[in-house]
Amino acid sequence: MRDSELIDWEQLEMIFGEEEEEFDEEMGDLFREFIEDGRDRLVTLKGTVFDSNRETIARESHRLKGSSSNFGFTRVATSLANIEDNIETISPEAYQTSLTQAEVDFFASIKEVEAKYDGLRN
Repeated sequence: MRDSELIDWEQLEMIFGEEEEEFDEEMGDLFREFIEDGRDRLVTLKGTVFDSNRETIARESHRLKGSSSNFGFTRVATSLANIEDNIETISPEAYQTSLTQAEVDFFASIKEVEAKYDGLRN
């Protein structure tokens, strides 16, 4: 897998099954919960004052990074890892750039995954 890939499709095939297999609805429900939780965490991150709450930012970045990795959202996880790993030294501008990239990639990833798996479309 290349670092620039938006989604790790092999990871998602392990979760949902390959295209010719029956879609796993329980995993679909977990994916929907991940999306809802991810949206909430992005709202929290965007609303947190950078200089006074770096611990909260690191914690929320870590949690969303982990769940994003589990669901194959590669670039989201990479952007959030940049925040978490550099929380003590990252500038407000670099933080904002990484957070914006994570958010853009999060919603792009959702769109790509829903396009591939009919069982996820509402």
